[in-house]
Amino acid sequence: MTTLLAISSTPRRGGNSEAALHSFCRAAEENNISVEIVRLQELRLEPCRGCERCEADGICVIKDRMVPLYQKVAAVDGLVLATPIYFGSLAAQLKIFMDRFQCWWQAKYRLKKPFVELAQNKAGFVLCTGALHRKDFGDNVEAVSRVFFHSINYHFGGFLCLQGLDRKGEIEKDTAALLAAYEAGKKFVSTYLL
Repeated sequence: MTTLLAISSTPRRGGNSEAALHSFCRAAEENNISVEIVRLQELRLEPCRGCERCEADGICVIKDRMVPLYQKVAAVDGLVLATPIYFGSLAAQLKIFMDRFQCWWQAKYRLKKPFVELAQNKAGFVLCTGALHRKDFGDNVEAVSRVFFHSINYHFGGFLCLQGLDRKGEIEKDTAALLAAYEAGKKFVSTYLL
């Protein structure tokens, strides 16, 4: 069965980026793709220590709830990341998640033993929501996400930035934004997962 891992990085349960993520994932579920949504806020992940001990084997020395996420990212067919825009970039919770893949960077570039091979054709997508209509803020999220997906050998499968959404739940009244997330999910699914 085809699988999609959906990462919600908002600290607010039911926040705008999380609602957009659910709309995106609905397109996958309609195509019988197994979807698992993970809320990073509930995991309390430690940040990367920069200790470089992963240089020896590509394994992070921090034994927290990130360990099963490495296994999931290696196993699934697709990965979608959702984040609110904070101070012109992605949420800290998502940045911690990305930084913790430093061990995969070591495995790929130093050890020449990546955990995911490009030939596996895994793909990633990023969704973000923000209050201000600032293209450069969305560009920041996209740029960081592109580097992340490249580093873990996922193809960059797209990006959607929904702006003008500030208060929690505001997106629920914005049918165009929810539809845009759903349509992005449909396109991602048809291009990369079917």
